[in-house]
Amino acid sequence: MARQTWVHLLVWRPVEPARPLDVSRAWPRVLQVSGGGGAPAPPGVILRPDESVRAAAGRIATALGLRPPTLPRVLAVDQRPAEGDCPEELSLIVDGGWLADDVPVACTCGQHPWSWTPVAELGRLALVHALRGLVVGQPPPALWNGTPFRLATDPDPDSVPGPEPDPDPGRRPSS
Repeated sequence: MARQTWVHLLVWRPVEPARPLDVSRAWPRVLQVSGGGGAPAPPGVILRPDESVRAAAGRIATALGLRPPTLPRVLAVDQRPAEGDCPEELSLIVDGGWLADDVPVACTCGQHPWSWTPVAELGRLALVHALRGLVVGQPPPALWNGTPFRLATDPDPDSVPGPEPDPDPGRRPSS
């Protein structure tokens, strides 16, 4: 079965451009495109043989009328199994930056309507994980079909001892 490697550009619009990483009121919206009657998805391209991630991210940005990222940062890596006629897929979600307002994004082909999608309506969990990692400064997650996975060497979160619960949470320690 064939495999495809995709590069998706995560472009987002903060609620408050003066404080783009402030998510106290609401999470940013994410740019998605839809073409050929398909569901909205992040703008992306299939990585060509011998093409760099930087060049692929540049192709996407240029098609949208945006400035290509100078040093594209991978925000998430998502591997999806083959399903039906769809081949196995490896997706690299790359930071495409943020826009301050509803600036129209001009796709050069004119066949891909775009929209700013709330996080709750994103169809791909990988986008949610990538955006969360970007906003809160976490390292990029490795995902299997949109779900983070642990390596065999990672500690089991259920077996790692944590602090003892405070038996009297209302009591303050004395100075």
